[in-house]
Formats: sequence, C-alpha cells, structure tokens
Amino acid sequence: MFHKIESQHYFFPGLITLLSLLVLLLLRSVIRRYWKAWNNKNPNSFSPAALAITKTPSLYWCLAVALHFGIELSDLLPPQSQQIAKLIHVAFILSIFNVISQIAVMATHTFLARSNGLLLGLVRATFLTLGILISLSILGVSVAPLLTALGVGGVAVALALKNTLENLFAGLYLLSEGALKSGDLIKLDSGQEGVIQDIGWRATTIKNAQNNAVLIPNSKLSESIVTNYNLPEKKLSLTLPIPVGIEADFSKVESVLLDTLKKSTEDVVGLLNSPEGNVTFMGIQHDGNLLFNLNFYIHDHKQQTFALSELRKRIFKRFIEQQISLPQPDKRFLPRTQ
Repeated sequence: MFHKIESQHYFFPGLITLLSLLVLLLLRSVIRRYWKAWNNKNPNSFSPAALAITKTPSLYWCLAVALHFGIELSDLLPPQSQQIAKLIHVAFILSIFNVISQIAVMATHTFLARSNGLLLGLVRATFLTLGILISLSILGVSVAPLLTALGVGGVAVALALKNTLENLFAGLYLLSEGALKSGDLIKLDSGQEGVIQDIGWRATTIKNAQNNAVLIPNSKLSESIVTNYNLPEKKLSLTLPIPVGIEADFSKVESVLLDTLKKSTEDVVGLLNSPEGNVTFMGIQHDGNLLFNLNFYIHDHKQQTFALSELRKRIFKRFIEQQISLPQPDKRFLPRTQ
C-alpha cells in the first residue's frame, strides 16, 4: 500500500510533465509551420536564419517549461523543489539569451552594410553577459559585490593586459568614428596598402595587392595617417603616364588619348565617362622623350588593374595606327677606356 501511494506521488507529476511537453511541442510545431508559411510569402534573409537558429533550442525550452509544471505539482519538499526549479530557470535563461545573442549578431550583420568581428563580438558578449547576470540573481548570488570585486581586480588585469586593452579601445574608437569600414581601400603613411577585411579585437586585417593578409594592431592604425580611397565616395581618380617620342605632335597625342579613353568607357568595366578625362603635358624626361598624363575616373578600386591594362593596350595600338612616335631608349656613348 505504501509503495502504491509513493508511486502515485511520482505518477501525477510525471503525467503532467508529459502532457505539458506534448502540448508545448504541438504548439511549437504550429508556430514554426506558420513562421515558414510567412517566410514563403515574405522572402528575406533574416527570418529563415532566425527560424533555423531557434530549431533545436526551442525543444529544450518546451522541456524546461514542462519540467517546471511537473515540479510545481509534485510532492517534493520546498527546498528541493526550489533548487531544481532554479536550475531549470537558469538553463532556460542562458539558452534564451544565447539564442538572442545569435539573432542579434545575425541582425547586425544583415542590416548593417558592412560589419566586422569586433562589433559582432561586442553584440554577442553584451547579451551573454546580461543572461549570466540574470542567472546569478536567480541563484541568489548578489551581483553588486561581484561587480565591485571585478572592478578592483580589473585594475591589476588592466596593467597586465595594457597592450591588449590599447588595441581593444583603439578598435572601438575606429568603429565609433566610422571613418574606416570593411571593404575600404586604405593606405598608411608607413606604406601598407590594401582593402580592410575585418576590424577585430586586437588587430585590423587588410588584404594587399598580392592577396596576402596584413595584420595591423588597432593602436598603430589609430595613430597612423590613413588615406581612405573610399571616402568621401568610392569613385577613384587615376593617372596613367604616357611617354612618347620627342617628334610627336602635341595636339595629335592629346586627341588620340582622349578619343581612346572615350571609346574605352563604353566597354571597359569600371571606366567612367563622367567626370570627363583630360590630358596634361608633364614635360621632357631625362631620356629625351615627352611625357603626358592621362587622367580619368573609375567606379572603385576593384577595377583599377583591369582598366589600366586595357587602356595601355588600346593606346599602344592607336599610336601605331596613327604613326605617333613611340618613346626611344636613352642612348649615351661613353668614351672607351684603354
């Protein structure tokens, strides 16, 4: 008889837990079905990703809520039931904030034109920290003394990690200023040049013309003189030096260069016909040839190499067709030594 009563004490809470779980799983299935249908009617990149992120954690949430109902209806002693309930609540809160942090990171990456590792890391860390603080308060741990202790210990940590923190705050400064973003073509006063791939916790990664990754500490980057070729706009001005022979006709050279440039803007990707290009005469070189500069604009730095190569080939071909004298090598005769 005693065993029968004991089994009933566990049977009803277990039955309530099982029924609650079935109802919650059914509700989860209905919600996800309507969510998928809404995604099909309103296609976007954010909502399907959020649906995928919540697929597995939502199962744990259903189980946690069902266990909570079962414990509330059980005959466990109050201290025991409270401790188990706290653990379930903590697991539930941490799971919720972990999912929220992933969705927030995805939203930041989706809705910002260009995001970076440092910003995404800060977004995720903010929500995870908030979840941990709430979990500690549920467990009865006072947060205020903990924060005070962390503040005192933070002084020693700051001294030990001086360089790391310098790079971290320099990265935050670069992000808040908004002058540098992923995808920008930059050149430092030290000579490094490349496209920004990511602004991280410690360093900024740029990809140079040789397709190599160059890591620049954030503190060094914030102190450098930086030329950003994407500001105030992505349009880039280029100059192509054109040497010709000393006998070349000035007006003919200028006419051929401008005509070649105008025709090239019609089929060379990235070449712009507005603003119009121009030709400047730079003078006589030390080797006796004439030097002209062809100035023009391209859409952005990605077309730079291709545009310059195409113009060189077409200008050389036109010079031969128009019989414009090409630059001659510098010939100097030195007396023969005995």
